[in-house]
Amino acid sequence: KRGSKGNRSFVGSTGSTAYIGVVMNATVAEAAYVIHTLGIQNALNLDDGGSTALWSGGYKVGPGRNLPNALLFVNR
Repeated sequence: KRGSKGNRSFVGSTGSTAYIGVVMNATVAEAAYVIHTLGIQNALNLDDGGSTALWSGGYKVGPGRNLPNALLFVNR
């Protein structure tokens, strides 16, 4: 899978700014290059499978089933 292309989602931060995004039709290395070019200092590649969903005050989009894990952004 190392060289396979797909939609690569990521979460990252620079200082106190958080980023969530998708690089379309890219390898992991190509997505890393895009993230670096955007100036994002810390980033984590997320899976590109069918378990990606968005919840913001309620379910917005995703696979329509329960998911075993989540990444949360909360106000302090």
